[in-house]
Amino acid sequence: MSNEFLQQDEIDAVLQNMSSSASIQNLTEIERDTLAEIGNISMGSAATALSTLINKKVTITVPDVRVSTFAEVQRNYPIPCIIVNVEYKAGLQGSNMLVIKERDASVIGSLMMGLSDDEIPDTVDEITLSAVSEAMNVMMGSAATAMSDLFRYKIDISPPETTRKHLGEDVDIIPQDGVYVIIAFHLHIPDLVDSTMLQVIDINFAREMVANLFDSDMDSQASSNERVKEETLATQTWNDLKGGSEAEPKYDENTDLGNLNIELIKDIPVQIRAVLGRTRMSIENILKLGPGHIMELDTLDGEPIDVYANDTLIARGEVVVVGEQFGVRITEISTPRNRIQSIR
Repeated sequence: MSNEFLQQDEIDAVLQNMSSSASIQNLTEIERDTLAEIGNISMGSAATALSTLINKKVTITVPDVRVSTFAEVQRNYPIPCIIVNVEYKAGLQGSNMLVIKERDASVIGSLMMGLSDDEIPDTVDEITLSAVSEAMNVMMGSAATAMSDLFRYKIDISPPETTRKHLGEDVDIIPQDGVYVIIAFHLHIPDLVDSTMLQVIDINFAREMVANLFDSDMDSQASSNERVKEETLATQTWNDLKGGSEAEPKYDENTDLGNLNIELIKDIPVQIRAVLGRTRMSIENILKLGPGHIMELDTLDGEPIDVYANDTLIARGEVVVVGEQFGVRITEISTPRNRIQSIR
């Protein structure tokens, strides 16, 4: 292997040297931990996608998050590298850049092309670079999907641009005087790669990602609180329907229904429906539904389901199987007077 490639202890020294510029702008501990978690989740998904492509176990973890200028990255990491530029086109506005050692990229590209372990070269030619580009496209697409799940809204990217650069010579990649978050990922493919790749993110964009994630968590909490309020209101309504009585109300000819003549309406058909549960989905996610998809409902296992006559809640019960059909065993029911309201 060529000695121009950095070894792991040298990479660790590079990261240590880059930390000297952190005083320019630093991250809070929460921001640092949040970015590390975003990286773990997104790159964990990317590792799974790469494992499928090359048919080998791949792990990508986040050992370090630091702040530095790109000029320092160039000075301390001048070897030929594969640069993967990722532009976001939905959900986030910005970009980030992956820096991968050429030997590591060669392993990925060679395995993509079906080469054996002992046929892998140290350098990347045009054909191998094309294979690496395809791998990065799949990996970053998987990472964006994982981020969509984490942020709870759609995040999408343009096809990544993959190029071979020498950081010590190619100085036009990104502004050298900018301040960036440098996330060092540990990349491991058994017997082939035990290395570090870097993710370079503009510090303002990194902080924007953290803020957006916190905002999505707050929106989710607000939605959860709203659901609790709805459930509380439903419980209050149900208690009102039951008339405050613990005894099961039953109808007979002597039941007081006010001035209503039951003989005039008892043959009117009423639509009965049992609601297993509910959920909220965006139109976009509804359009994505297809065979095999599973929708998670708000009803917990063992909870009673609601039974409606027309649009009036009249009972609650549990799902049972009657022969080859489903049924509902009534466990709670409203007063006869309230049940009559369903025909209006």
